[in-house]
Amino acid sequence: MNVVHFLWALNQGGAENLAIDLANEQARDHHVALVVGNDSVSPSVKRRLDPAVRYQCIGRPTGSRNPYWVASLLWALNRLRPDVIHSHTRDLAALGRLIFRPMILTVHSVNMDFSPAVSRYNALCCISESVFLDVRQRCPARKLHRIDNGVVIPRIAPSPDRAPSALLRAVQVSRLAHEIKGQDLLIRALAAMSGRCPVPRMTVDFVGEGPSLHYLRDLAVEVGVGAQCRFLGALSREEVYARLGDYDLLVQPSRREGFGLTVVEGMAAGIPVLVSNIEGPMEIIGNGEFGHSFDSGDAEALAIALEVLAAEIRCGSARQRTIAARRHVEETYSLQRMAAEYDAIYRDVAERRP
Repeated sequence: MNVVHFLWALNQGGAENLAIDLANEQARDHHVALVVGNDSVSPSVKRRLDPAVRYQCIGRPTGSRNPYWVASLLWALNRLRPDVIHSHTRDLAALGRLIFRPMILTVHSVNMDFSPAVSRYNALCCISESVFLDVRQRCPARKLHRIDNGVVIPRIAPSPDRAPSALLRAVQVSRLAHEIKGQDLLIRALAAMSGRCPVPRMTVDFVGEGPSLHYLRDLAVEVGVGAQCRFLGALSREEVYARLGDYDLLVQPSRREGFGLTVVEGMAAGIPVLVSNIEGPMEIIGNGEFGHSFDSGDAEALAIALEVLAAEIRCGSARQRTIAARRHVEETYSLQRMAAEYDAIYRDVAERRP
């Protein structure tokens, strides 16, 4: 098949990572292209594309309303003559009447606003059960598909079986947007833990970039844990995969999350994970079977959960759960399984095309 993936931008993010991983996997068996609409492209993310995937950036200045860029995008999409266009952004549907190919949409988050133009997609795919239920409420008349995100499990270095040090190392990987991702909660929880013990017991590395960087740095200093927090910037996927197993735990304190790909990656690395008790991450950890959780939005609850998990790590009782968690990821969240499920949908919409 001839498949075109579409994104407006290509930076570090769940939708972008999924699109690249999926395109690379599909390029083994199909002709695959990735079209990016805007000029917002991270070179480190772009480098992850397999050479077999054709790449085209339209170069529209972000936010521009110049019709030239719309015409350029339409020309590029139709010129590629795809059997299906796989959009990872909902608003491509606004151009649907001018795109003469079947289109499917992957919905990557909850609480997404849909315009009536969403009816122009031939299929709607949801990345988790929580997203599926949310979209079903918004589009009750549409048939929906649930296709859980997948990760390239063999590329994630597993954690060695080692004795924990006195100072545990936590990692948080996501865009630095605290109102959504909740990094401020983690900083305040670290401060609460330090207030109960004069000797620091944990450090946190924040991996990612975003608009909250300066706020979070200042907050860490303000609450007295500046020396325990490091902001490493946006590491490449290869660097993250190589380093995850070196940490003692991964924390994802999101206030909103449709799925939580980094939680899956932490489980694949064989380290304990701690997430907020919202639908997407809780689904991944099997409602507590494969990880720990805390009440979303509550920094004190996060501090208590960190102390409980730290005690389990130090006494070795967390190890058995991490082994089961990695096995669960291998069985449920493989990239090959995800690609096969999308392939079936592509063939279905292509065959039903008038």
